[in-house]
Amino acid sequence: MVLAGDQVLRPLPQERHPVSKVKKKALPVQRLKLCGLVLLGFVLGLTVILCQARIAYVGYRLTELQTEMARVRAENQAIDGALQRLVAPDRIEAAAVQRLGMVKPAAGAELRLLAPVPAVETANAPGRESEGVTQREEVSWLKAFLDVLSFKHSDAANGSWS
Repeated sequence: MVLAGDQVLRPLPQERHPVSKVKKKALPVQRLKLCGLVLLGFVLGLTVILCQARIAYVGYRLTELQTEMARVRAENQAIDGALQRLVAPDRIEAAAVQRLGMVKPAAGAELRLLAPVPAVETANAPGRESEGVTQREEVSWLKAFLDVLSFKHSDAANGSWS
């Protein structure tokens, strides 16, 4: 009986387990998948970090530009205020009197120019006969300007203007 007990303890040749060969082939495929997942996770993590860094940079730049815009607006308002003070009619008059030595004209020495009214041609009614009436010619702005200059020149020659 001892002989029968020894045989039971040894594995039989038909009971060999082919599992060891399958594990050797499956092991490199699993390692490849695992390495691929780790690499993918690393790339995704790096992408998220870079996107967050870019968002932080853009936010910082936006804040910086808003601050600069507020500074420029304040400067613009200060310049507008100074401009309004400089172009005020009272200030211009005071500068003309003090710096340039100008004086206000006398009440009767003012010269007013009125633009000539252009002549309007009237169309004849269909039942009216043409009477041959001609309207005066329209005076141009250039002619009016030249008339003013000649008037001023003639008055200056007579000595009426000082």
